Amino acid sequence: MKWDFLKIHMLPRPPPRARAVTIMAGVGILTGLISSLPSPLPDLRLDDPELLINAEGIPLHAGVAFGAGVAVMLWLWANRDPGKCLLAVALTIMGWLAAVNTANDVMQVVVSSHLFGTVEGAKANREIVGWVLAGVIGGAIGAGLTAFGAGIAAQAIRRPEAWGVIVGVGALYGLLLYPAASLDQIVLLVVPWQAAVAACIAYGLTRPRA
Repeated sequence: MKWDFLKIHMLPRPPPRARAVTIMAGVGILTGLISSLPSPLPDLRLDDPELLINAEGIPLHAGVAFGAGVAVMLWLWANRDPGKCLLAVALTIMGWLAAVNTANDVMQVVVSSHLFGTVEGAKANREIVGWVLAGVIGGAIGAGLTAFGAGIAAQAIRRPEAWGVIVGVGALYGLLLYPAASLDQIVLLVVPWQAAVAACIAYGLTRPRA
């Protein structure tokens, strides 16, 4: 087994696809577990505009950890420009913040709506729909900004067939927001979501050109 792709003096290139996807999924699992740890930062919410920055259940360091993990692998496999890799970190953090705040807005809109009327159980049904829509939309937004950041460092990710898969998988795994919120276990969301999105980035990096 050759590991030349890890050597700093070599031109950056990803390993074979299966290995790259496995490695990136492992990175996503690691960053997801780190993201699930209690936040070392205080709760922070801006009032104008209203923006949630950090909270115990949705910590800022989740975006930092995932962004750093993605950037390190981009540096090893795609681009040795530290500025572009740092931009990938910044956009991943922005993606996390955008996903969290968009999901929160979607949830509030759905719950405060008249969906299902006033029949018994209507509010509970609105909450279920709210969590599902919030997860899908927030997951897509977070994955989209992550893909955009990765595309700055890796030209291969700029192809629609690469970033489209990342966004689609991010939206799909965003469905895990509902069980994660119901059980108050963020690990049920961030570990599989980050692992899946990271694996899709590796898939995009190793996808042959048409």
